[in-house]
Amino acid sequence: MLAHLHLHLEPERRKRIQMGLAASEPSRDKRAFFAAHDVGNGARLPVTGQDLRDFIVQVHAEQRREGVDYVELRLSPRRFLLDGLPTHEFVHIAAAAMQPLRRPIVRGVLLVNRDSTPDVVARCAAMLADLPATFVGIDLAGDESHHGDTTRFRALFSTARDVGLGITVHAGEFGDLASTWRALDELGAQRIGHGLAAAQSRSLLKRLSDDHVMVELSISSNRALGAVTETAPHPARAFLEAGVPICFNTDIPLESRSTLQQELALAATALEVTTAELTAIQQKAAVFAFRSDLR
Repeated sequence: MLAHLHLHLEPERRKRIQMGLAASEPSRDKRAFFAAHDVGNGARLPVTGQDLRDFIVQVHAEQRREGVDYVELRLSPRRFLLDGLPTHEFVHIAAAAMQPLRRPIVRGVLLVNRDSTPDVVARCAAMLADLPATFVGIDLAGDESHHGDTTRFRALFSTARDVGLGITVHAGEFGDLASTWRALDELGAQRIGHGLAAAQSRSLLKRLSDDHVMVELSISSNRALGAVTETAPHPARAFLEAGVPICFNTDIPLESRSTLQQELALAATALEVTTAELTAIQQKAAVFAFRSDLR
């Protein structure tokens, strides 16, 4: 089974495509990327419930063409809520769009942004008890270097665990080692998004290996946003050599202009392994899927 466990909806880019607007060039650094996706950005395009439905269907079609069997799709409600979509409608529309999809199956991961207002965090918390089975996890994402404190998200993630959601956290992408330790110790992360900083720490690599915490890697995204330079070795090998479970993902494919097959080709080169060996690594990712019947 080919699983794709770290994929974002990218509503801003999809809305631009829908409206026939020229695609902007990849950001090439995190400041430009986060500025472009800031909900306070006056140039951002509003989105609707119909957009949410359409974008999920688009992702499904794209992943089918790439031969993926199972997708966990990051869905951030913040943009939709701020544009007037009620919380219950966000959940209903997303669930209804995902439920019938097959080849691949698509399941949602509720994404909470680190720079969200207390109101948005509270509205996300209110969703948890009534999330349908099409939502299988929760994620915290954003620029850790400016929003590293996770204290205000602890209750949210504790409740998410209590209702049976899987926990993944973007950490160590732009932040230091402390952000990954916080993801593990304060939020209970079962998977880490990117986790690049952890490759610098033997103790953290051991923790990830001992606790079987998967690191969700994306070489194309890391290069597009400047987390890793194109000439520098990617930390993927350090994880592999330390016995840390890894998988490869496109993360933000419209931004980085990548496909999963291209991502796997990059990974094979970075790890200096054959296509067969890389395929075996990727197929093991299904064991870490938050949908329990795939484990």
